[in-house]
Amino acid sequence: MKTGRLRRTLLWTKGHKPEEVTAALASNADCIVFECEDMVIPPEKEAALQGAANAMRTMNFRGKEKIIRPNDITTERGLHDLEVILPCRPDALRLPKCEDVNVLLALDKRLTQYEAQMGWERNSIEVILTLETPKGIRLAYELASCCERVTGMGVGAGDLTSAMGVDRDLTPGSLQLLYAKQKMIMDGKEAGVQLFDTTVFSKDMNSDSLDEFIARDTQANKSYGITGRSVSMLRHIDIINGVYAPSAREVDLARRIIDGYEQGCREGVSEIFIDGHFVDAPVVRKQREVLEMDRMIRERAAMR
Repeated sequence: MKTGRLRRTLLWTKGHKPEEVTAALASNADCIVFECEDMVIPPEKEAALQGAANAMRTMNFRGKEKIIRPNDITTERGLHDLEVILPCRPDALRLPKCEDVNVLLALDKRLTQYEAQMGWERNSIEVILTLETPKGIRLAYELASCCERVTGMGVGAGDLTSAMGVDRDLTPGSLQLLYAKQKMIMDGKEAGVQLFDTTVFSKDMNSDSLDEFIARDTQANKSYGITGRSVSMLRHIDIINGVYAPSAREVDLARRIIDGYEQGCREGVSEIFIDGHFVDAPVVRKQREVLEMDRMIRERAAMR
């Protein structure tokens, strides 16, 4: 994995909405993503950008990542976004509609030069890709593996379904985007990046139905190999965080599996079983990931 950052929940907010920013910083989200692209209407884009920059410079994020989604960085508007936000040293850029490796390589070169100019460590500003077109899905591996700076990749369901000419299906258990997600997952695993599902917001579902959908959908994501998701509603943060957080029982089992495996190796045991689980090196690696996730969660909680 290219990065070890805790990214279960990436909460979207708008810099020109002070009450939203304040609520976001008070939440349990792992990352705050300042939106400057499609969810901000053109007359408000500059205010959203300046608000994001001000928040990054002056506000206490309590260990949360500072991320921004700029406009298309091949446009004058997107280049202006970068000029304003880079001095604020964001933790990551979340790029929209990614489908061109050359654009990413040009950005990597620019960021490398900027980091050197500022005396910052190389790749300290990470890049998270958003796949929102059929071409982006097709080129997922090429995009995710083009440079070390790319550490995450997610699917944008709204734009992707629009590009497919269909309405987004929020029916629990829908297989509408299963192939797109699974291709992204396999390509992302090979590239060694974190993987994110899309945000969900619907006025057509009542609170209980939407919360249940988020819980079930996120659990399915986890079983596929997706490591986190975008969030647009504050009440969904704890639901998603809870799905991705290992339980006390899982943490205890992980410790016993690791300890038992190490003891078995020292004693020359040829087949090692812990609580009925056959344990070998790949199993131990997975359990170490459980303990590392638990450590990061406890560390983040201490910063709040």
